[in-house]
Amino acid sequence: MEKNILHESKSDPNSWMVIFADLLALLLTFFVLMFSMSSVQVSEWQAMVTSLSENLNPERAKIQDINWNKIDEALSYEEEGLNLEYLKNIFEEKLSHDPILTRSTITVLDDRLAISLPADLIFDLGQAELDPDARSAMIELGEALRSIDNEVMVVGHSDLAPISGKQYPTNWELSLVRALSISKLIQAGGYRGTIEAFGEGSSRFGDLDESIPLDERYHLARRVDVIILQKKKG
Repeated sequence: MEKNILHESKSDPNSWMVIFADLLALLLTFFVLMFSMSSVQVSEWQAMVTSLSENLNPERAKIQDINWNKIDEALSYEEEGLNLEYLKNIFEEKLSHDPILTRSTITVLDDRLAISLPADLIFDLGQAELDPDARSAMIELGEALRSIDNEVMVVGHSDLAPISGKQYPTNWELSLVRALSISKLIQAGGYRGTIEAFGEGSSRFGDLDESIPLDERYHLARRVDVIILQKKKG
């Protein structure tokens, strides 16, 4: 007796893709038919083509020129503090009440105001320590600087005479330590910004007018400059 062998039929899991492809073909045919029945405005079509050609064609793309001057100006811009001529008038009045500070010289340069303090009034020869009266004067100067937003630095100078002493082997070292001493007292008086201190030694002696007698130039060279810059402190 022959046995009937039944083969189980299995459905293809990807058969839906055939139906989906047919649907897409019908939709595409429908849109082509609709487009062929509509009228195209030639002017609008040409405008669109021209716009796409200008913006998408890499051969016609251009890099705009960069105005580097404006960029440099923006990067180098520094906010300004109080007007220097105004500060000059203020400090001339404030410093006139102290017997040491009243002998300072106040000068307005291009972008800074310099309060030049004669070193002979505030330091002993070859030393960087201040006596009590000089300390009080520097603290008073710091109180006067307390209310301004301008950046401040202190620069020490010396004459050409070689220094003799083991504590400060060179004029440069002495001028630097003197500048540091003044800057600390100004901050103790109330100035809230950072103060940079520099020592120039005798390197700026040649800036003095040669028509001035030599001994007077030596006196002028021995000084500490408190510099108030035009720009605001950082």
